[in-house]
Amino acid sequence: KRDKMDTQKNIDEHMLLDYFSGSLSATQKQEVEEWLNQSEENRKIARDIQYIYLATDTLQTIKGINSDQALVQVKKRIIKPEKKHYFVWLQRIAAILVLPLLISTLYFALKEDPVEYIEIRTNPGMVAKVDLPDKSKVWLNSQSYLKYPQKFTGDTRYVEINGEAYFSIQKDKTKKFIVNTPFDIKAEVLGTEFNIEAYKKKNQVTTTLVSGSVRLSFLNKDNKEESVIMKPDEEISYNIKNKKIKLHTSYIPTQIAWKDGLVILRNTPFEEVLKILSKRFNTNFIVKNDLLYNNSFTGTFSGQHLHLILEHFRLSTDIQYKFIDPDISQNKISEKTIVELY
Repeated sequence: KRDKMDTQKNIDEHMLLDYFSGSLSATQKQEVEEWLNQSEENRKIARDIQYIYLATDTLQTIKGINSDQALVQVKKRIIKPEKKHYFVWLQRIAAILVLPLLISTLYFALKEDPVEYIEIRTNPGMVAKVDLPDKSKVWLNSQSYLKYPQKFTGDTRYVEINGEAYFSIQKDKTKKFIVNTPFDIKAEVLGTEFNIEAYKKKNQVTTTLVSGSVRLSFLNKDNKEESVIMKPDEEISYNIKNKKIKLHTSYIPTQIAWKDGLVILRNTPFEEVLKILSKRFNTNFIVKNDLLYNNSFTGTFSGQHLHLILEHFRLSTDIQYKFIDPDISQNKISEKTIVELY
């Protein structure tokens, strides 16, 4: 917590909260606005405080609602909608959803027992394991996001991912398990183990089935929903741009080794190897010689030592590598390791 955000203007969190609630004097309001104009950092701090103010105000309002009176008001608004009031509520709920929390609990409905959701994000190069409420297990790969309810209710278990995740689903014939992605494709299972890669920044969703069965539902090029039943050891990719699917034949351990902290290759093309290593070690590779793409590799490596894997490449195919120092000019530091291959 910042006790003081600007020693000259003496702008603290309490003053910012009063600013957003409209309780400051004209002089104090002018001081805050001058402070906001000083830097982007000050404006970022103010936005964070505004989110907190809006979220707190909304939750307090939710808790204070009388359900019977609310029902009467809803019926009235069906007859005569209050568009402006509805828009304000959407703004406040949106403020809750964008709170930058690593693991956060969100309330979405005006109920006596609101649904709690948990969000988990993994840092670059990190892997996390999560136990779901039904005892299903999820492994999250680097830079991935998972959202799920604290308790599954009804006849469907919904979770949402953005990134790559390995699922080991607890069987329950009375409750379907559905994985939603940022795109027009979702996976439905009853009891199975599978890997799904659906990074929002990419144009492809890849699902690899280890055991059991998965129904993939997606929108085709005519924006009509289609579905396909996957079989074990199958890998299906969905292209976001042309909305087509493609069945791949691949070595399954290569696709799921990341969850165990390993890199497993089996005649894996060099381009695919670089994708695996880039994600595992949060690394950018600069390939200086296109002939290197003609190589493929086999081997099992501990996922903790990138230089040992690169050394294997050097000894087996004479690929040379060099770690590039981060660019520290103009106070810019690269967040990723950079490796040059030639």
